[in-house]
Amino acid sequence: MMNKVLLVDDEAGIREMITEFLTMEGYQVLPASNGLEALNLFKKEKPDVAVVDIEMPKMNGLEFSKQVLNLQPNFPIIIISAYVEKYSKEYISQIGLKHILKKPINLQDLAALIQKVIHHK
Repeated sequence: MMNKVLLVDDEAGIREMITEFLTMEGYQVLPASNGLEALNLFKKEKPDVAVVDIEMPKMNGLEFSKQVLNLQPNFPIIIISAYVEKYSKEYISQIGLKHILKKPINLQDLAALIQKVIHHK
């Protein structure tokens, strides 16, 4: 069975690049352009992991992550952001987030991290 990756990023180019790569890696990718759209997909599709940008319109990645972790504690979320420095590590780990990749991301690193978090659920 294919693992489902919920991919949340407001930049279409980044979404397409990651979707294409992860699809070739054998994942089913559920793309969303903001946190609200992603939350609906999360409830409907029951993904195995979420890859989430922080800075987005409507609902940012941290707010989305809080809502998801309220619904499903320990759900694996990987944050991808060019602005990691804006958010303190304490704040991010208080929300319950453990995995952060700084943009521009290395797709191989992302695939390895997805593999790791899916198999350590």
